[in-house]
Amino acid sequence: MTGQIHADLSSAIDPGIVTDLLRSYDDLVTRYRKGDIDGCLSASGKFVENTLRAIEFIRTGKVFSEIKNASKTKSAIESDTSLPEPLRILVPRVSQAMIYDVRSKTGAVHVKGIDPRAIDASLAVHAASWVLAEFIRSYHVSDEADVEAVMGSLMRTYIPFIETFAGEDVVTRRVNCGLELLLLLANAGAEGMDRKQIGIASKFKSPTISNTLGKLADDRYIHRAANHRYFITGPGEQQASLQLADLAN
Repeated sequence: MTGQIHADLSSAIDPGIVTDLLRSYDDLVTRYRKGDIDGCLSASGKFVENTLRAIEFIRTGKVFSEIKNASKTKSAIESDTSLPEPLRILVPRVSQAMIYDVRSKTGAVHVKGIDPRAIDASLAVHAASWVLAEFIRSYHVSDEADVEAVMGSLMRTYIPFIETFAGEDVVTRRVNCGLELLLLLANAGAEGMDRKQIGIASKFKSPTISNTLGKLADDRYIHRAANHRYFITGPGEQQASLQLADLAN
């Protein structure tokens, strides 16, 4: 997928800038999936800088090695009416508000001592995914069906602590069996997982998995459909979020 994105964006943006943009995006997402919340928030700032560099190249044809003043650059971009509206207004504002501003408020006073870093990082990942998808929508040369597939993949929810190896999704942080299964099912999304897939992905022994699946179903955190596939429910997503927040504190 990365190769296709690079080829599409390089049709309008300097290939070196595209490489930096994709690397910063991959770094942001990888850190989030590893559970490195602080690293994810830090990486989001570099993604914003590369986003502005990409827009500046489209706007001026110049390759800037860095953005020295993000606010001034954002103002210059918004004032340039030759740019398409999404690139002139939406992408800079989403980058600023949902990624850069969130990153910059680290250390602020938090209500009731609740640490917001986990939800901040989640917001940054989704915003960065949207920004990259918007670049692809605006500047693609690939077949539209392929582009839509790439955009859909980018906007898929990213679940922390899950990494992919040889096509297999696994939880790479030691957590209790209940949370591990909730994370796996949340990552599976609308496709769900059957018992065999869960057994392969989970690091727990089969009896523990079976007992935990039964308890999660009793608590209405997961649902076993008529086709014998398991799916996470809304309450299950909330329960996973609560446990993830506890891990971040």
